[in-house]
Amino acid sequence: MTDNNTANDSSENTQDGRTHDLQASDNNNDSTKQEYEDLIKVLKEKDKEIETLKQKTIELENEANTTNYKQEYEDLKKGLEEKDKEIETLKQKTIELENEASKYQYALGAATDTRLSDNDENNPVNLKKDILSLQDSLKDYTVVKGKIDITTSEIQELLKKYGSNTTITEKDQNKLLVKAVLQRHVIEQICEYAKEYFDNPDKHQKYPYGMETYIFRKVKELIEITRNFAKRRVGIDESTKVLPVKLRQQVCAALGNRGFNDMIDNDKKTFTHYFISHFQAGLNNEMSKYREFGEPEKRKEIENMAGDIIKRAVALFWFRLKVQEPVVEYIWPKSDDIIDPSYMEGKWEDDEIDNLVVDICYFPLIAQEFSDESKRQIYTKAIIFQKLKPEQPPLQDDSQSAQSNKCSSVF
Repeated sequence: MTDNNTANDSSENTQDGRTHDLQASDNNNDSTKQEYEDLIKVLKEKDKEIETLKQKTIELENEANTTNYKQEYEDLKKGLEEKDKEIETLKQKTIELENEASKYQYALGAATDTRLSDNDENNPVNLKKDILSLQDSLKDYTVVKGKIDITTSEIQELLKKYGSNTTITEKDQNKLLVKAVLQRHVIEQICEYAKEYFDNPDKHQKYPYGMETYIFRKVKELIEITRNFAKRRVGIDESTKVLPVKLRQQVCAALGNRGFNDMIDNDKKTFTHYFISHFQAGLNNEMSKYREFGEPEKRKEIENMAGDIIKRAVALFWFRLKVQEPVVEYIWPKSDDIIDPSYMEGKWEDDEIDNLVVDICYFPLIAQEFSDESKRQIYTKAIIFQKLKPEQPPLQDDSQSAQSNKCSSVF
């Protein structure tokens, strides 16, 4: 019993010890758990601090990089500004050089360009306009209608002179043909006056009224010399090559503009050029051989036109045609030439043209390089009076016929 009690006590004690140990172990576990949790908490806090430090580090690095970038940007900006200044300096220098080169090129171009500008009064458009104006003045000057008597016999001789075999009579004077032949005669007479004046400069006092003929003669000589100079001196420059052409253009333009204009004496008074006053009287006297005015006032009105017509005709045929490059020619189609509407004009019907030929040409064809159809340029067509084709017309080529009767250039 005693042993059993002792055993029971021992067993209880043992159980109590185990319970105590378990309690102690639980307490230890709780403490360890708490320490673990505390450690985890500390670790988390440290992780946050590390993250914070990392973020701070990144921000500091970014700030440092930004500072570097700013410096680099400022350096680049400064470099670009310096480059921009260099570029602007070079641009300015380029502009200056281009302007200088342009001046030289313009001077060289002006010295070598033989074309006429749109503003030049001798360009093809203005020249044609002035040709047509002269044609109108000739029509007015050669009036034969109204109280005007025609000297038939003299007109008949004039027709023969210019190749027409048409007969006129007192009853059938054919005043359209009379007017046409008078226009032809006026042009031919003026050309004869000019030829006499320019071919004989020594007959005319250089100052004051002979300057035109002296200039004309000197420039012809100078043109011939410069042509030979260009041919017989080694070189490839364009200015020497075109010098004869430029001389012709410049001098003929000046003569066309001011030649035979009113003269100025030492007292600044103006008076009619001797060439104009002298040949105005001569032309009116010549025309009086072929017609007689019944009204003195009408005669005076018409005869007062002669001086202006002479001046404009000489300016055209002797000067202004020679301003063009190549020189423009004036060509007279002959009587019995085949009519070619491409360079002739007159009053006919299209279905009649095959039966018509030229009777007389009363204003010449004005053309450039007429003999070469590929280069031919017509300024104004020849104005003709036509007639019926003869039964056995002479065999001829119309362009060759016109070419054979052209005015030869003096340059």
